[in-house]
Amino acid sequence: MAWTATFLLEFFKSFFYIISRPSFTLVCPLYASFLAVKSDSCAKNQQCLTFWVLFALFTILEQALSKLLLWLPFWPYVKGVATVLLVIPYFGGASYIYKYFVRPYLSENSMKWINLTLPKKNCFPSWRHDDFVDVADTNMIGHGHEELDKSIFQEIFEPNHDIVEEEIAWPSSPKKVQKEWSCALCLVSTSSEKCLKKHLQGKKHKTNEENLLAEELARDTSKSSLTVKRKTRMVFLGNLVNLETWGDLLGPVARSIRWCQWKRPDFGWIKLNTDGSIDSENAGIGGLFRDYEGNALCGFVSKAPGHDIFLVELWAIWRGLVLALNLHIQVVWVESDSLSAVKTINRKQPYNGKADACLKQIRLLLKKFKKHKVSHSWRETNRAADYLAKMFVERNDVVLWPAEFPTSLNNIIKDDAQGMVYRRR
Repeated sequence: MAWTATFLLEFFKSFFYIISRPSFTLVCPLYASFLAVKSDSCAKNQQCLTFWVLFALFTILEQALSKLLLWLPFWPYVKGVATVLLVIPYFGGASYIYKYFVRPYLSENSMKWINLTLPKKNCFPSWRHDDFVDVADTNMIGHGHEELDKSIFQEIFEPNHDIVEEEIAWPSSPKKVQKEWSCALCLVSTSSEKCLKKHLQGKKHKTNEENLLAEELARDTSKSSLTVKRKTRMVFLGNLVNLETWGDLLGPVARSIRWCQWKRPDFGWIKLNTDGSIDSENAGIGGLFRDYEGNALCGFVSKAPGHDIFLVELWAIWRGLVLALNLHIQVVWVESDSLSAVKTINRKQPYNGKADACLKQIRLLLKKFKKHKVSHSWRETNRAADYLAKMFVERNDVVLWPAEFPTSLNNIIKDDAQGMVYRRR
């Protein structure tokens, strides 16, 4: 027993002596940085850069407090342990510290400087998608009593070369043409953009928008009245410490770390990731098709009305299935980060009447595939679809092809294809 205690004492003594050496605090992160650069992963490179930003700030602070730190004999050991915790695993500790303690204080000031130094016309370049393309057939899927104009218009819009795009490299000679446009609210698909514009200005679409707005207004009113009734009980809770904030800060300690990664479909399958996004001003849906190797086939971005996230998630799935059929996809794997939408489609969860029409259309479309499955994905592994859902487009419904993807979206797709492991937040 005494021998074991002596051994452990010597072991920890040697361990803390090693990590307290200045060379260790440099060699350890340098080696981890070498592995991150070698992996050619954008996410790992970003985490590595985050660590070195913290390291620079930490070094400046240490130099400023050098005289005070001389009175702390255990400081080298604390520094060594902190270095290890920030580096492993995959610089996860550094990313967490930067996200919750550094970035909130830097982002606001940096945005002020950007607004002062950059002209407005260069801050937000307008994205034109007039030359988006598609290999879809001319199937028309309709719902309701109104019929769209049956005349088929075929147009190829030339890109505006006067606009300089810094991030998106537009193809010089488009080879494919978008031939299918959809309205998720009315569950209507047409082979002409002019027909879609005519539908959006028509009576049926306006009526559906008014009904949706009335339902949301009634729901918000009922919620506000319910909040007033419970206000007396919520006063005491409002005076307590924000438990959710403390849960985020204590996350790595209070709960076990969970990891997840995007899964490739089997050979012969095509995977469709969809997502819906809602903010204070806009709502949108997006989706991405990928093959068994993780290569992107195409994506879509559409504007959506309303602020019901459940309906928006269902609309994203419906829009993706319509595009999949027009792309002649026969075996599809649909994945969404909305667990309620997935359970509802798979008949494992009840739903209200307002989603009935969309669910019927989704189940009808799924039957047209030879094989299909609908499953849930974590938000961290659905970043590509989330990116598309939040992308700003000038037109109502756009199909994107890999040559037109922004660099940041290509990096996400590359990380997913390489099996990047994400930490669940």
